[in-house]
Amino acid sequence: MNAQTIDKKWKVTKRPPNITCSFKFDSYDKMRDFLDDLADLSEQEDFHPNLNFTRNQVNVTIQSYTDTLGEREYNFAKLTDTLLSQQAE
Repeated sequence: MNAQTIDKKWKVTKRPPNITCSFKFDSYDKMRDFLDDLADLSEQEDFHPNLNFTRNQVNVTIQSYTDTLGEREYNFAKLTDTLLSQQAE
């Protein structure tokens, strides 16, 4: 996987190697549901991104612990997008 396999809303940087995206929500409750689901996903994948959030926005930063981004990081970004689309249904 690489930057072309994730949605363009994700920002990919090489130094430091990370992938970031901001997600906005209509309400605090929707944002909390997303955070709860993201926490479950993190436990399933044994991968824990950095999260910052306000009343209706979550900033997700997926860091690599090596010098480059790999399949694990890009996959987690895709899974995060899938989680968000499932909530919209």
